[in-house]
Amino acid sequence: MKTRPATRRQFLRGAGGFTLALPFLPSLVDDKTAKAASANPKRHFVQYCTPHGGIWGNFMYPDAATLTDSMSYAGRTIKRGALTPKSGAVSPVLTASALSPSLAAKMNVIRGCDVPWYIGHHSGGHLGNFARNDGNGNEGKYWQAYPTPTIDQLMAWSPRFYDDLSTIKQRAMVVDARPMLSFNYSNPSNTTDPGPVQVVTGTYDAPGLFKQIFVASGSATADPNAMMVPVVDRVNADYQRLRNANTRLSTNDRHRLDDHMQRLSELQRRLNVRTSCSPSIPPVTTDTVKMVNSGSYSVDPTQHVKLFQAFNDVIVAAFLCDTSRIAVLHITEDFSSFVGDWHEDVAHQANNPDGVKHQIIMSAHQMMFEKMYMDLVTKLDVDDGTGKTYLDNSLVVWTQESGEYTHAGQGMPIITAGSAAGFLKTGSYVDYRNISSDFIYEAGEVGNKINIYSGLLWQQWLGTALQAMGLKPADYEKNGLGGYPGPVKYIQKGKEKLYPDAVWAAATEVLPFLKA
Repeated sequence: MKTRPATRRQFLRGAGGFTLALPFLPSLVDDKTAKAASANPKRHFVQYCTPHGGIWGNFMYPDAATLTDSMSYAGRTIKRGALTPKSGAVSPVLTASALSPSLAAKMNVIRGCDVPWYIGHHSGGHLGNFARNDGNGNEGKYWQAYPTPTIDQLMAWSPRFYDDLSTIKQRAMVVDARPMLSFNYSNPSNTTDPGPVQVVTGTYDAPGLFKQIFVASGSATADPNAMMVPVVDRVNADYQRLRNANTRLSTNDRHRLDDHMQRLSELQRRLNVRTSCSPSIPPVTTDTVKMVNSGSYSVDPTQHVKLFQAFNDVIVAAFLCDTSRIAVLHITEDFSSFVGDWHEDVAHQANNPDGVKHQIIMSAHQMMFEKMYMDLVTKLDVDDGTGKTYLDNSLVVWTQESGEYTHAGQGMPIITAGSAAGFLKTGSYVDYRNISSDFIYEAGEVGNKINIYSGLLWQQWLGTALQAMGLKPADYEKNGLGGYPGPVKYIQKGKEKLYPDAVWAAATEVLPFLKA
C-alpha cells in the first residue's frame, strides 16, 4: 500500500498539541485499504533518560490503595491497579494539565525493576549497557569489562523493526551532549564479527537534526533529478584488493577496513533515501546550540523546556514523515533554577528528613514530566490515518538513573505511554516489589532511612521493550540468561536472597500485567 504523506494539519496538531484537527473518518477508507493499513503498523520508540532520581515512593507513584489486583509471580506477590488521574495527577511528580483520563488509559507506571548490584552514577543502565557507569565500587569496575549494545541500536539494526528502510534517513536519533547513552558494535551489519562496542555520537542541535531527517536544508522534498555519488563503488576496488590480497594486513586493520566500508554503505543508503513528506512541514529553527552555550542556560528551566520541546518537534516530524522511528534522549539539565552544585547539594541531600532538598528535586522532575514527557505524548496522540494515533503505535518511555535515593539501583521508575501497536496493555500502575520479604535493604545517606524491597530484574524490562518493538528473545538473549543484556549472571554480595533463581528464570518473559 502506498504511504500517504503527512499533511500540514497532522503536523501542526502533532507539533503544537492542537485539538482542532478533524477526526479520522472510516467511511472514507475502503475495507481493503483499512485492513492493509493496520496489518503491519510502523512502531516507534522514544526514551528519555534523566540523571539522579531519588524521589520518595509516596511522591513518585500513585497511592498504594489503587493496587487492587494481585497475582503470584516468580515467588512473590505482585500487584496492579488502574491509573485514575484526579485533576491531572496520578502522583505529585506525575502531574500535568494534559494528563486526562483518556491519556492515562494509554500509559503505565512501573515500580520494582532492579539492577541487582551497585551501579552508582551511570547512563548505561537506562538502555542496557551496564558498563557505562562511574566505576565506583567493585561492581562498577567489574561491569566495565562487559560492554553491550543498547536496546535502541538493537532495534535500529534489526530487520524485525525496520523491515523497510526506503524512507529512513536516521535509523535512530540520539540526543546526547556528552556522549554516553547509546552504544553499538563498530560494524553492526556484520552479524558474525561485528567488532568492539563503541559509543554512538549524538547531537544537541535540534535544527541540525531536523535537516538530517529530511533531504536538504530542512526541506521535505528531494530534487528528483539529483544524482547521488556512488560512494561505496568509488573505493570498493581498493577495499577488495587490500582486504583479500594483502597478507600483511592485521586482524585489527581488517576490522577497521570493514567498519569503514559499513559506514560508507550506510551513508550511501541515507543519501539515496527519498522522503514522501509534504513540503509544507515547517522546519525546527530554534538555535539550540546557541541557547545551551548561553551564560544563564544551566539555571534557567524555561530554556531547558524550550530545548527539549524543540527536539520533541523534530521527533514528531520524523515519525509523521517516516524518516526515523527511534529517538533516545540523554537529559543532563536539572529543570531547576537552583544555583550551586546540584549533584552534591541537592541529589545527595534529597534524603534529608526535613525534605527541603527533596522538594527541589521533586519539583524539577514534575516539570520534566509535564513540560518534556507529556509534551511529546500529546503531540504524538494524533490520527495517523488508520483510526489509531502515532502514540498508539509507539512506546514512549521515561526512566531515571536511581531509585528512591541517589545511587540506588532498586526500583528505578519506568513511565510509559503507548501500547506499541497493541502489544502492551496500558492504563496500569504495577508494583513488582516483594514487600512480604523478610530481607529488607535499608538505605539512605543521611537521616531518613528508606526500606528498599527487591523487585524483578531490569533485564526483564529491557527484554519487554525489545519484544514490544517486534524483536524475539532469540534475537538478543545470550548465555542461557533471559532478558537483556545477559553477558553473565551476577548479584551483589549480600543480596543473593533478594534475587532467587525464580526471578532470573522469569526474565525472558514480558513483564506481568503488561502483555495485551
